[in-house]
Amino acid sequence: MRDSMDTKRKPNAHIWSFADIHGIRVHYRELGPTDAPTVVLFHHFHGNVATWRKLQPLLADAYHVVAFDRPGFGFTERRPPRGSRTGHLYSRLAGARLAFGLMNLLHVERATFVGASAGGTVALEAFAYAPHRVNAISLINPAITGDVGPPAALRPLLRIWPIPAVGGQLAARIGAQVGPERVGRSWHDPRAVTESDVAAYQAPMRHPQWGRALFDAMVANPPPDIRGLLRRVDVPALVIAGESDPLVLPEWNAATAAAIQGAQLVRLSDVGHTPHEERPDLVAPVLLEFLRSLS
Repeated sequence: MRDSMDTKRKPNAHIWSFADIHGIRVHYRELGPTDAPTVVLFHHFHGNVATWRKLQPLLADAYHVVAFDRPGFGFTERRPPRGSRTGHLYSRLAGARLAFGLMNLLHVERATFVGASAGGTVALEAFAYAPHRVNAISLINPAITGDVGPPAALRPLLRIWPIPAVGGQLAARIGAQVGPERVGRSWHDPRAVTESDVAAYQAPMRHPQWGRALFDAMVANPPPDIRGLLRRVDVPALVIAGESDPLVLPEWNAATAAAIQGAQLVRLSDVGHTPHEERPDLVAPVLLEFLRSLS
């Protein structure tokens, strides 16, 4: 991997690199022609750039597709949450602002946002923060509560030392148990999980601060006002629902789509919570049709 801090743009990008954005070392992957419309991918909780590795190339023939690791996930910088220019390092808002910082680095003024699960809530927060920079939004099994972790009332207490250190150790132990069975719990067909699917989650766990960062990410945010966020979306929107999702039920996805004015709802049979990993061959045509409709 190399640093990509230069401003010179290539007509066809295939970059897997790091960039300093708002004082944070951010890991990202850029594919596709840089003069094509841009799509920014927001990964699910516990996900990262690698969890888009199957879908991203399927979109990159016609689109400039950018995936990045939010703080606390993947290979983006981890450190104690003493704040940053983006606010709390592990907050949804910080992740949203980093997306725009990355767009600035890549000389992208407007983009379509695609968010999976909790990444869908971050994409919505990004839209609310700077709607003029978002062409459209697609949500894949969005975590409509946007809420991962302990009860909201306990979170301020859980941020008091030494609880984060202990919580980080516990999170690291739980994370070390990630294997085919754990990954497959959210799939329609757990038997389809491969070694590379597991490796996508395991590789970032080798970072010594992985457990602490995951714990900090779980206690960083209050529950979002999801109804307020959905009502504010006034750009073309698409909700993709996995009919076998055990975490975000199909009826919840239908309610999300109904709350966004004019949103499309596409239900995919025989896929679970992360269809971009399990069946990218089904997700890509749906997204490509939506993207072409924006032209």
